[in-house]
Amino acid sequence: MSNQEQDHYFRLIRPEKQTLPVVVDVPHAGEWIPDEVLDEMVVHNRTLKRDLDLYVDRLWAQAPELGATLIASNVSRYVIDLNRADDDISPETVVGGVRVNQPGYYQDRGVVWRTTTDGTPVMRQPMTREAFDRRIATFHTPYHGAIAEEIARVKAQFGYCILIDGHSMPSRGRSGHTDPGTRRADIVPGDVEGSSCSELLTDLVSAHFREQGYSVRPNTPYKGGWITRSFGAPDQDVHALQIEVNRELYMDERTFVIKERGLMDLASACCALLPKLSGLLEQT
Repeated sequence: MSNQEQDHYFRLIRPEKQTLPVVVDVPHAGEWIPDEVLDEMVVHNRTLKRDLDLYVDRLWAQAPELGATLIASNVSRYVIDLNRADDDISPETVVGGVRVNQPGYYQDRGVVWRTTTDGTPVMRQPMTREAFDRRIATFHTPYHGAIAEEIARVKAQFGYCILIDGHSMPSRGRSGHTDPGTRRADIVPGDVEGSSCSELLTDLVSAHFREQGYSVRPNTPYKGGWITRSFGAPDQDVHALQIEVNRELYMDERTFVIKERGLMDLASACCALLPKLSGLLEQT
């Protein structure tokens, strides 16, 4: 049995006994859009699904049974992109909005997406600053606060914490990506070029998935998003690694129908990884 907390917007599931120094979070698998947000959008449901990490929460669902914590958002990334900084905005997205750090880093797809990856408009018009602040306070701040609290709790128990940030990616780069048309690896561990976690963690994860029969290409094309970059602090004994899985392995990317065998095999591989993380970094 696990201890589950539900704040309506995300699930926090702790194991009955924390036996692994691991927190798994899944920020983009949720599909729910509150009515008040849906009224501000102009895209239809099929388009919305295209940019979600559908079913990734199922890949890591057994984490609490294995002794790790699981945090998973219920909310669509079109409501809030939890893998972006809370100041990643532009005047086209938020009236008067100017991003404090690295202006325009994600351009139209910041913490609130103005367009999809193929350029389809998401928003009817720019948000007011008041509406934006309310959305951050409702969705973004609590989710990141939950991750921070779980990291602190696990670190207090084990002396360090490993954060696995679970995502999925299109099998080939799209026109809005940095690698259009390129067939991607099955698994892409992202450690921000070695800065968000120990090399031991990246090497173990890469070797594990290769042993499971998957192709692996660290940091290509994804090095790690805001969650990995903001929480990863190896010098403070917090090691964050983003893991992208190729959607073609477990779903039809056109119809979004699950490939049951592929999902089962990939979920098994993901869960088999977690026990291997026990004790990995105790000597670093």
